[in-house]
Amino acid sequence: MRSMQKTVLVLILIIALLLPVIALAQQRSLERRETTATATPFEFNETEIEARLRKEEGKVWEILEEKFIKIKNCSRDEDCLHIFCPAVIGGDTPMCVEGRCVCGPGRFPKYPINATKITICREVREKMKEFVEKMKEEKNQSRMEELLNQLVELRERNKECFPRPARIVPFIALESAVKKAQGVDEFLEGMKNLREELLNNITSQNLTGRELAQVIKEYNEKRKELVKEFVQKIHEINMERMEEIKEVVVARHVKWENETLFNVTRIVVTVNGKNITIEPGDYVTISVEGVVVKSIIPLKVKNNTIEDADTNQTIRETPDRIRARIREQIREMKLERKENKPVYIVAAAKRGRLLGIIPVNVSVNYEISATDGSTIKVNRPWWSFLVIG
Repeated sequence: MRSMQKTVLVLILIIALLLPVIALAQQRSLERRETTATATPFEFNETEIEARLRKEEGKVWEILEEKFIKIKNCSRDEDCLHIFCPAVIGGDTPMCVEGRCVCGPGRFPKYPINATKITICREVREKMKEFVEKMKEEKNQSRMEELLNQLVELRERNKECFPRPARIVPFIALESAVKKAQGVDEFLEGMKNLREELLNNITSQNLTGRELAQVIKEYNEKRKELVKEFVQKIHEINMERMEEIKEVVVARHVKWENETLFNVTRIVVTVNGKNITIEPGDYVTISVEGVVVKSIIPLKVKNNTIEDADTNQTIRETPDRIRARIREQIREMKLERKENKPVYIVAAAKRGRLLGIIPVNVSVNYEISATDGSTIKVNRPWWSFLVIG
């Protein structure tokens, strides 16, 4: 009996201690809600673009979820802390929404939720990303400065779009994650996070034009170093998936942006819907659907096309198309340059019977244009017309 009385007494004491804590938590929750409810909405003049975007307000959350889903299983916001979010209103905080991790405005945002403004800000950030990408490829200094000025002006006009990041991710930590990547998907995710952090620096810090130029320059140097290190680690460049690499030249070794990638032994590119593998060496090897071609001319691979690296002529006819046109058995196929044009040299053989009696192999040699597929020359023995079969 005494044991039961002690137990009841302990429970009463515990409840008495918890009641003030629960009351305080409820009071703070109400204060947060009141602060959010009384926040002043964004004021902006509606333009034609904003009017168009307003019609899509209902789709904002769907777009956020679709674009920033990282995992499908979560039960609370804390499960999503590992995802990287851009510093733009409406998408700067990891959240768990309907069991999925998304980048959203946060459970108790510091700013009011205005669906139209969120969409506009996201469009502004995408525009800034385009400027950064153009600056990465631009070689003309005056054009570079023009793009930089446009970037600064766009940022200044839309300062309210870019809050300070909810949590600062050290650049060196993102860089370390990229270096540890073992597969292409992991590497691409890491590079995406690096780009987002670059944009976070551009949008959330009040950098001058000169400081911005320096930040972008340092990012491009680091990007180049990380890409070079990764592709040499996996010995391959898939042109369709490795979006950081726009163009390579394949000869004895692979070259990218004037850097020789000694350890890259395979380039994979999709041309005319077919996966083509190109391997560097004394003779560049082209392989597609079981057809192997030795090229004595260096090749340039870019934008899902293959070119003669010296003349910039596009090689539109792939080896599998050449094979489909030749009825004889192909012994060897080479890619050479004749009269300053890339040409396939095909050595083929046809089995038959001379005068219908003596078994013979007839050698047939073709020269076919690699740019348009036209037959330039066909060489057969003079007596081939006597072969039947």
